[in-house]
Amino acid sequence: MLKHNFVDLAEVQKAQGTLYCAGLDIHPFGSWRSNLDIYGSVIQSSSDFEKFFALQNMYQSLAIYMPGLNKPRDFVELISAIECYLCKIIDILVEKCNIRVFKPQSAFYEQFGPMGMVLLARIRQYIQVLEKQKNIRLICILDCKKGDISTTQAAYFTGLIGNLSSDWGIEYAPYDFDIINVTPWMGDDVLVLEEKGKELLGLQLMRQGKGLIVVNKTSNPSGPQYQELMITGRDKTLQMCNVEDLYNLSLKYDLEYEGLSTLGLVVGSTHPCDGSIRKLFPSTTLLVPGFGAQGGKFGLIMPELIHDGKWNGQGAIFSSSRGTMFPFMENLGGSGKVENLEMDLIKAIENFRINEKNAYEDPAVKELGIICPFS
Repeated sequence: MLKHNFVDLAEVQKAQGTLYCAGLDIHPFGSWRSNLDIYGSVIQSSSDFEKFFALQNMYQSLAIYMPGLNKPRDFVELISAIECYLCKIIDILVEKCNIRVFKPQSAFYEQFGPMGMVLLARIRQYIQVLEKQKNIRLICILDCKKGDISTTQAAYFTGLIGNLSSDWGIEYAPYDFDIINVTPWMGDDVLVLEEKGKELLGLQLMRQGKGLIVVNKTSNPSGPQYQELMITGRDKTLQMCNVEDLYNLSLKYDLEYEGLSTLGLVVGSTHPCDGSIRKLFPSTTLLVPGFGAQGGKFGLIMPELIHDGKWNGQGAIFSSSRGTMFPFMENLGGSGKVENLEMDLIKAIENFRINEKNAYEDPAVKELGIICPFS
């Protein structure tokens, strides 16, 4: 197995000094004017306005292909402002906070139709350009939770983490995300591993370095409704059967490099964990949503971090979306003023780092042999 993106991720986490992942999710604020006041707040300098007007021209050229669009000028103005806002957030995080891991949620872009998907592609490209300009590794994860039969799933993989060249004869990677997440409830087909001994696209992409994160223990309140059901004959919950099966697949297909697998797990920070996931699948990396607005707590997830070896204290991605995108909001600890976006975001990241390091100092965490990997 070659070096893969979860190893890159672990190295990037050491470089940024935190397990923090910046969620890039576009939430609404009611009326068109209210949304524009928030997202357009970052447009201040002459260069900002120059970029904003250029974006309007670009998106306006697309609007003519969207039949049924009411008030296209308003739509174009808003989507252009949203792109400016997202780029500003990314700039602050990279330049002022040394954050290098990002995770847009596809649904928040899909809600805008074709323009939203163009926006998603442009944000992905913006992160890639920054990566080259600053000569640093930036990890970009797409939260999309796709899960279908292998032929359909292969098409998702081709578009989101693959290249059109082998099937379509066109050298083009539409999004080229480093890692995406998938929903496993249709079985192993969603990983697109092999058929009759033939290596299929999912396995090919993982062996080329791409990563897959499988939905496992979610942060939503009704998650346990099915995930915690006991499975007859296996003496495990459905969720833990999934963990065990994925670990066996990781071994079967030799998907580990330097102690980390190319298969990760979604494990929310709002339900208590006891270390059993890590015990059953030692080499996995956990995508941990729920920090911030959902009320996730460090203490609930810390027992699932890696307990020893090179990656001790890692093996997780701590994701915060609304806390990243709207740090000025008072209920998230901000000043309440959107014009303080940069100051509030820097403060939010500083507070996250402090709370994260304090979590490593908990005696119960230390007793497990988990150490803080960040100086």
